[in-house]
Amino acid sequence: MKKRLCRMIFKKELEEEFQILNNHFLRKQQQIQCEMEKNKKKYGIVERIFYLFPNAEIIGMEKNKKDDELFIVMNNDTIYLLGERYQGITNLPRILFHVYKTDDEFFQKKYIHIDDVLMEDNDVGNGTIAMKALIKYAKRNNIKWIEGSLSSVDNDHADRRNHYYEKFGFKIQSSSIRLDITA
Repeated sequence: MKKRLCRMIFKKELEEEFQILNNHFLRKQQQIQCEMEKNKKKYGIVERIFYLFPNAEIIGMEKNKKDDELFIVMNNDTIYLLGERYQGITNLPRILFHVYKTDDEFFQKKYIHIDDVLMEDNDVGNGTIAMKALIKYAKRNNIKWIEGSLSSVDNDHADRRNHYYEKFGFKIQSSSIRLDITA
């Protein structure tokens, strides 16, 4: 009897409270669905990584200046960056390199030769993310130095190219670069 009486007297207030609760529930439901979609996209990127590179290793995750979340992937002698904007095999930001050993029979030393640095977008931090990953890889694997040759193709933006290498401590001499790795 009391419940029925309360419902009649406070009908409008109950309907308002119900509407508020229902709206709150719907907002929460939308937020959860949005988070599920984000997670589904991330999982899709991980699936894509192992579809493209079955033997790959995900070595990190970072955000670039555009707030793109990127997976840092090592596959053979290449570091790739994959994210929502970078999924196609031809447009992946990457650093291609080879690991070599010196011919010294007593103290064999390993070093990295950078074959190419290919970035899709400039000034968004992708190159920095990839180079930091390469340097970290070198330190973990007892690499003594990283070297490479500067391509004449990049001469039209030599200032930007040189700044890129110098900010990591590379020494530039004529058309070659070198970074000595310290533990």
